[in-house]
Amino acid sequence: MSRVRHIENQFYDKFIELATQVAAASDVFVDITHHWPAQKSRIPEVKDYEVKCDAITRETLTLLENSFITPFDREDINLLVRELDHIADGMDNAAARFDLYDIDDMRPEAIQMAELTQRAAMELKELFEHFENFKRDPVVREKMHTVGTIEDEGDTVSRQGLANIFHEHNDAVEILKWKSLLDTMESTVDSCKGVANVVRSVLMKNA
Repeated sequence: MSRVRHIENQFYDKFIELATQVAAASDVFVDITHHWPAQKSRIPEVKDYEVKCDAITRETLTLLENSFITPFDREDINLLVRELDHIADGMDNAAARFDLYDIDDMRPEAIQMAELTQRAAMELKELFEHFENFKRDPVVREKMHTVGTIEDEGDTVSRQGLANIFHEHNDAVEILKWKSLLDTMESTVDSCKGVANVVRSVLMKNA
């Protein structure tokens, strides 16, 4: 293997490593929402994954700083890892707030948003498993489009969730709690689309 190829592979390996940790975090995140408050004790696991993602992000950016050769645009590599890391950050923030806000019952819209995050994370994991051949592998484009569709679903669920909350509650504190939570969860799904958008940029620049 040539030195250039070895360096390029290091970046692709980091993308897979980071996407794998994000997908694993999403599994825990979904379990917490599905079995709240019984699985409240799993919240620190999401934080553990977030810390792992931070470490991989730092390693990738250090590799980027020290590499003269990169597989594609340096700015896009930077954006990719940061957007992936934002997904983990979002799940960690939402999970922590479930406890901080002393949530009694998990709203169905929150469960749906967690499921959408998981679906998008799994799609991104598969995308990055094929990403090394992004110029030729149709799976990359297919998964990119799927993540965009999932984000559209997230917008719908979030808007309907907020409407339901305002309709069902007169308690301003309860409304503020759930608005904050759904906004955080929507931003997390948006970050998944952010990754897909960077992938789209890479495909266009290297067409």
